[in-house]
Amino acid sequence: MEANRQNAQKSTGPKTLRGNAYSGRNAIKHGFFGRHYLDFVARGEDPEECAEVLNGLRVHHQPIGMAEELEVERLAFCWWRLKRASRYENAMNHVALRDSGRREREDQAEWCKDREKEDEAVIAKLRSAAEEIETTGKISQELKQKIFAVDPGLEAMWRPLEIVAHRKIAEPPFSEMWQQLSSEYRSGTLASAAITLRIIYLEGLAPTRRFNVQEIAIAQHVIPNGDALDKILRYESAIQRERSRTQDQLERLQRRRKGEMTPPPVSVHLTRR
Repeated sequence: MEANRQNAQKSTGPKTLRGNAYSGRNAIKHGFFGRHYLDFVARGEDPEECAEVLNGLRVHHQPIGMAEELEVERLAFCWWRLKRASRYENAMNHVALRDSGRREREDQAEWCKDREKEDEAVIAKLRSAAEEIETTGKISQELKQKIFAVDPGLEAMWRPLEIVAHRKIAEPPFSEMWQQLSSEYRSGTLASAAITLRIIYLEGLAPTRRFNVQEIAIAQHVIPNGDALDKILRYESAIQRERSRTQDQLERLQRRRKGEMTPPPVSVHLTRR
């Protein structure tokens, strides 16, 4: 056991720049990554990046002997397959955005155009009502009902808008003029201000609406659909199980090589009654 420990201290891998350079090419010349070099290229993957994954794990685990080397290679390939699962997920999202997402955005764009036309018609009628109020200096109950018929949403907002307008008008420099107005003209002024605020709101609604529907069309495809998601979860679960087994086997091999006590593996099977 002591001899094994001493030998392990002597075999710590390359230390010089030249030795590291040679070691860095091992992942390409030998092992799994080397044998399947062209397969990585065919999948649009960078073999050099694959080699970096393997070399990084070799530096971290410091394998000695063929058995440990093979376990490190298997561990590196597990991590690389998890990266492939992420690529697949991104690809499914791009496909959904390209096909379904594009159609949805086009449909939503048409819906936005229809809503904007409706808003423009409402704005035109509200401006006509505001001009009538400015001309007469007052607002009748009949005109107010016509305004609410044109813009039903304004009825619930009418009183809050009048309160906002009153706060602005009752402050300097309009406060003195406001005090000189009759109650009837005050009512007309507040109504005109409320309509103006409503028009400003409707004019700014189009960009917000377009942004929201765009976000809805895209956000639906941030997560893959059910079939793709099920495939990803099953694939990742299988890789994670293999990675855990490989990690455990590597640790057991290294502990055995160092002469440390290696407990027997524990296997647990869960069943449903």
